[in-house]
Amino acid sequence: MAEALSTSADEQTRHGVDKDAAGGSMRIEGRPGQELDIGTGRAEGRGTMQVLNARRAVRGEGRNLVRDVATVFVTERNLEKLLVRLDKYEAYDGEDDRGGRTAKRPDSFWLFEGAETFRPARLEDFWTDDLSSFPSADGAAIWEVWVREGYEGPFREALKQLKLSTEGAPSRFVDVSIWSVRATRQQLRRLIDRSAAVVELRGASSFSADHRDLPPAGRLADAETLARRIRPAAAEAPRVTLLDTGVNRANPLLRRSLPLSRCHAAIDGWDRLDFDGHGTKMAGVALFGDLADVAGGAVEVRLEAALESVVVTAPPGNAALPARNAIERAVSIVEDAEKAGRVFCLAATAPGEATDGRPSSTSSTLDKLAFGNARDTRLFCAAVGNVSTDGRRPYLAADYATLNEDHGIQSPAQALNALSVGAITHKCSGRGALAAEGDLSPTSRTALAWEFRRNKPDIVMEGGNHVLDPGGQTSRFHGPDMVETTSRDVAARPITTTGETSAATAAAAGLAARLLARYPSMRAETIRGLMVHSASWTDAMLARHAAKVAEGLRDEQAWLHVLDCFGWGLPNEERLFWSAGNALTLVVEDELRPYKHEQGKSVTLREMKHFRLPWPRAALAALGSAPVELRCTLSYFVEPDPHSASRARPELYPSHRLRFDFRRHDETERQALARVNRAFSSDGVTADDAGWTLGSRFRSRGTLHHDIWRGRAYELADRGGVSVVPNRGWWADRPDLSPENRRIRFSLIVSVRTPETPTDIHAEALAQVPTGILVANSP
Repeated sequence: MAEALSTSADEQTRHGVDKDAAGGSMRIEGRPGQELDIGTGRAEGRGTMQVLNARRAVRGEGRNLVRDVATVFVTERNLEKLLVRLDKYEAYDGEDDRGGRTAKRPDSFWLFEGAETFRPARLEDFWTDDLSSFPSADGAAIWEVWVREGYEGPFREALKQLKLSTEGAPSRFVDVSIWSVRATRQQLRRLIDRSAAVVELRGASSFSADHRDLPPAGRLADAETLARRIRPAAAEAPRVTLLDTGVNRANPLLRRSLPLSRCHAAIDGWDRLDFDGHGTKMAGVALFGDLADVAGGAVEVRLEAALESVVVTAPPGNAALPARNAIERAVSIVEDAEKAGRVFCLAATAPGEATDGRPSSTSSTLDKLAFGNARDTRLFCAAVGNVSTDGRRPYLAADYATLNEDHGIQSPAQALNALSVGAITHKCSGRGALAAEGDLSPTSRTALAWEFRRNKPDIVMEGGNHVLDPGGQTSRFHGPDMVETTSRDVAARPITTTGETSAATAAAAGLAARLLARYPSMRAETIRGLMVHSASWTDAMLARHAAKVAEGLRDEQAWLHVLDCFGWGLPNEERLFWSAGNALTLVVEDELRPYKHEQGKSVTLREMKHFRLPWPRAALAALGSAPVELRCTLSYFVEPDPHSASRARPELYPSHRLRFDFRRHDETERQALARVNRAFSSDGVTADDAGWTLGSRFRSRGTLHHDIWRGRAYELADRGGVSVVPNRGWWADRPDLSPENRRIRFSLIVSVRTPETPTDIHAEALAQVPTGILVANSP
């Protein structure tokens, strides 16, 4: 080990690595079933070991071979220290020489207690995707190379000396930059040894648009006739920005909503007007939803949003652009071209990346762009992806119950800041319809197979249905049970069909854009929060919960299963846009500074916010024991640290975390504050908080927290207070970043629904509304 490390160190100093920082990589394997204590050393640090990547509970062959593994970097000097510590560990017997007392444990004691083997790292040890996808051919492949902060100079020099080419541009995050490098395995090994820069390797990816192209059941009215009924949105209206294969704006249903000046491509020279057909289909869904719903009749179709298009998928014959670069370029192109309200629609996926819920380069880039500078945030709608089927791999009808559960959501829909969209169906016209009404569309992926739990998707929209083939063994998408939309083939067939999670995502983006048109000053965080806040579960989803309880799951675990399949359900447009006297929605847009750093001390929590809501207390009290419903949604965006998950610290992926906490029935305001703020002393025992669907333990995953409380009206009457409280994120580990100066925004949405009674809770709340809270009606 020492000899190999010395050879690597000599190579590294010749490529620009400081002599004291040069060294080599080592693989540590834990004992079966025992936790490996590797500390929290960041890859750019200078400790005894810098953790490059780590995996907990890796399963080998046999039941007893589950173990932790880690790849670390050590300098020559630090290796000597580690060997001295190992000698002291081996000599340690727990007894002090002076009287038999317990001796102080040597440094790194718990590391050696949990470790079984130390060896030089192999190329495969840097691979953090599934090993089955590790490039096995001898030829060159494109690798996603994660480079640690401070080592880009030696990395560039090693690339130059080895004459290795890169694709796209590096994407930079807090501790790492991510490169796409074309190399053989042998070249990559030399790159690692010479640069000391590489912390992990993953499979490279580019965007792929997965879609169906089925003729509609019957011909719609002439497209030109329908086009004459369409009134495009105003010039200043928000737009859905399609990140796809382009759009053929020659389609008469699209041309007035998409001028040529708003058709772009991530690479100059790419076909901007849809080489594939997928983007044109998404454009129609984003504008109209299902064309079958607007084609009939003679009424005018007034549009509230417009379109914008950027090609992010390489046309045939062109080199693919790394998916993360494609998103970055697309956002830069449209924002440099024109200032406008936007909802980004990403109905394509990056299939080369992991599907276990870990942050990827593409999902982290999406999170970074959504966060922006914490002020100019962006809303992305991302498809969760589809289970692949074709003529060689037909969809087996018997697998419907489990196939979606076995296929994890595709990247980048695991992004915390995205609105992730799955697909369900209400289209069941065929006698052999596979999915029941309101249940999962046959190919929509879920998070049930994820290793990292994040409660995705967030919502679902219509994605079409399968019909059984003759014999009932297999099934396929059925034209009448698909979504009708615009076609790239204008001359032969201007109307076609589409479906799956692509169509669902385009529909969600269109709905979000229409909401932005109604409330143009609303933040992206608020629009996202309202989409979830207005959603509800169908009867089929509720039946899934009941079935899981019957199987023996606890109630909250059964709800988590539903969330992993369907999110919070299908958004209700009436709740978003219409009003009723027996319902009330309060929207708060605010900010806080989560951390502070005092000289010589660690970073600590700084601010929380408590809101005394304009609560309709009298109206609720008058309802007595009538059943009521309270919903609360907290939506905020974070700055990502994608390398945290590879260091076995996924909880430090977000820069900060927030949670909400409601005042409870029979609890004073001081008691409520004392539970979340040590500055307040409690004047008694606090009440329990029963009645929530998820509860505080499970609702705070990700950055979009939603929960539903159900109880009696008189119990809700005195709950008119809610706190927003920060939790720890990676900003709190970096005092050098001056976290005390960082403000973060959040949106808090609270709604109350009561029985159909003459009581007008909206009027009472409006009479006492303070500045900064928007009161809106919803049914």
